[in-house]
Amino acid sequence: MALTRREQLMLLNLVPGVGSIHLRRLLEAFVDLDWLWTAGTQELQQVEGIGPVLAQRLVAGCRDEATLQRELVLAKREGVTIVTLEDAAYPKPLRTIPDPPLALYVRGTLEPSDDVAVAVVGARGASGYGLQCAERLAYDLALRGVTVVSGLARGIDAAAHRGTLKTSGRTIAVLGSGLSRLYPPEHEELASRVVRQGALISEFPMETAPLPHHFPRRNRLISGLSLGVVVVEASQRSGALITADCALEQGREVFAVPGPMTSVTSQGTHQLVKQGARLVTSVEDILEELRLSVRPVEPPGQARGSTAVVLRLAPLAQDDPSIRLGRHPERGAPSPLAGGPSRGVTDAATQTLAPTHRLSGSEQCVFECVQAHEPRYIDAIVDESGLSLTEVSSTLLQLELKQVIRQLPGKQFIRRM
Repeated sequence: MALTRREQLMLLNLVPGVGSIHLRRLLEAFVDLDWLWTAGTQELQQVEGIGPVLAQRLVAGCRDEATLQRELVLAKREGVTIVTLEDAAYPKPLRTIPDPPLALYVRGTLEPSDDVAVAVVGARGASGYGLQCAERLAYDLALRGVTVVSGLARGIDAAAHRGTLKTSGRTIAVLGSGLSRLYPPEHEELASRVVRQGALISEFPMETAPLPHHFPRRNRLISGLSLGVVVVEASQRSGALITADCALEQGREVFAVPGPMTSVTSQGTHQLVKQGARLVTSVEDILEELRLSVRPVEPPGQARGSTAVVLRLAPLAQDDPSIRLGRHPERGAPSPLAGGPSRGVTDAATQTLAPTHRLSGSEQCVFECVQAHEPRYIDAIVDESGLSLTEVSSTLLQLELKQVIRQLPGKQFIRRM
């Protein structure tokens, strides 16, 4: 029985050493994938980049439909969906990288909102400081509707996923192994939580072992899925720096969190800053560099009309006053986050928001802790309000959306006059 194009791509993905660059050259030579299924090794070797070994693999692999059927059965049994370049569900950002995978194995869900994503990566042997920074940045990004991408590894990656999971936001974990061979194994429970609020993905067949040379390939997907990559801690030979290199090659932004100058895991991030990476001290640095503006939407399961707010991001275009996602055409143009009403909030809406009667109880409590003429740090607001840090962060975000306060650099807040 003839294979569909989707099945052909899945089968090619099972052949070791075949990527999208090989596929493009094969299609240029054979016009259609059906020709590939009848070609011999001598014909295949006429294609640039196809040597004798790969040619033999292709001839054998394209005829091994039994292996494809076993893979499909295994994926279905484990609740995994296979998405190919032929499918509309294939992530749009990955289509723009030089070597997109032919197929992706997905446990969980991929959503259109995941096109607005930021990667948070770093050292496996992270310090307490680094873990705190990663978790906090991921938490703040998720509160603003940004999908957080990382690699489920020990250290910074795990902290980034955990920070996101403390919100209702989305996170994607990209593995360097097949989804049947979860690595590291102690992150099984974390992986299950990621699936409930996002997805585990891999380009490797289901039972692929977590071999060292798989992780650099995995890293290009972490950066490829993202608008930018935040490196929290990294030694000078860290895999996180490979992700940063991939980001630069793919035209993504690179960010680095500074640390103590005596720390080994700060050497890599400090080197990135010297090379031009944006230094990050808060989530605002990331949003500003990526020229992101926000608009409120109702969170899943939230009753319509509720005061709870989740943010989604959308591109700002020079010729369109509505809020959308993307880079401002002029790099030096003022950021919509730099103060004043957001472009997505109408003057009428701003005028109708009176803090004395439009705020909930917790919002009023936090609002009263913010002063009109002197900025206040978030820690001071937590102490005075008696609320938890999570409650205060979420409430401050809602007050920003209601245009009654604004945030200054360094996590300071002040009332709007």
